[in-house]
Amino acid sequence: MLILAGIDEAGLGPRLGPLVTSSAALEVPEDWTPDMPWKRLSRVARRPPLRQADLLTVADSKIAYQYGGLAILELAVGAFSRLANDKFNPLISVSGETDDPPAHACYRHACRKFPITCGKNELETIADTLANALDMAGAKVAHLESAVLFEPSLNRRFAAGLNKNQALLKETGRHLRRLAERFANHPLLVMVDKQGGRNDYLPLLSEIFPGVWLDTLIAGDAISRYRLRREGTPIEICFQAKADQDAFCVSLASMAAKYVRERYIAGLNAWFGRRIPGIRPTAGYPLDAARWLADVASAGSSWNLESLLRER
Repeated sequence: MLILAGIDEAGLGPRLGPLVTSSAALEVPEDWTPDMPWKRLSRVARRPPLRQADLLTVADSKIAYQYGGLAILELAVGAFSRLANDKFNPLISVSGETDDPPAHACYRHACRKFPITCGKNELETIADTLANALDMAGAKVAHLESAVLFEPSLNRRFAAGLNKNQALLKETGRHLRRLAERFANHPLLVMVDKQGGRNDYLPLLSEIFPGVWLDTLIAGDAISRYRLRREGTPIEICFQAKADQDAFCVSLASMAAKYVRERYIAGLNAWFGRRIPGIRPTAGYPLDAARWLADVASAGSSWNLESLLRER
């Protein structure tokens, strides 16, 4: 059996809200390719547009969110999380616990309730249907975890000289190490959505896996692929442009990251909405973040905004 995994992020571009990274993995037959789960699970999990009988969307989170909002993210993330972790908890961090507590009060209870767009019984039914479909395909959910990096932690990365892409790659490294440790006895293929113009990831992987022999299989604009030689089973890591659209597990990770981030942004908007009547909510992107910050400042209180401000 092969562990087919994916890593993606939500929140790299905005100026407000946390950066969330997620990793997802399926245990599948060794001949499966990264897009194969869409074919083998087509009666249960598909890309949009969906037929009426389809239960779940698994797609690039931007597409999925535009198609069905938070509810469509919650159904998929909740069902896969139930099978991966034996409970509905898409917020488990890569360290197994919350290691970056939120600095602002608006985030502290943002994700306490789950689910919020459907009932637990509905999710249980969908998770059971998904489990049956996976079983018939000879596969199972092996992993679904998210890590949250709040604004002060991001700012410390920037102060240390990292840019946004470098800060993201540091988080990607945490997921890669976690996957390598967790699936040490399985062949592992990890797909990562490519960010920026980087083609050579060998120095990054050498830092993540010190002392491990690395082979560069290809390093180009569209795809950069590496093999890690370790005792027992190999690891292949592939950085691919548009992997969040072409690799099932990257799409699932993308949806998990987006869902977690949207829950925190909803918490931010709700907290300030209770204190500043009439304030328009924000999604955290640069122009809208500037508008929102000005609206909050005009309300005449600092509201501990320094703990929400990203330097980049």
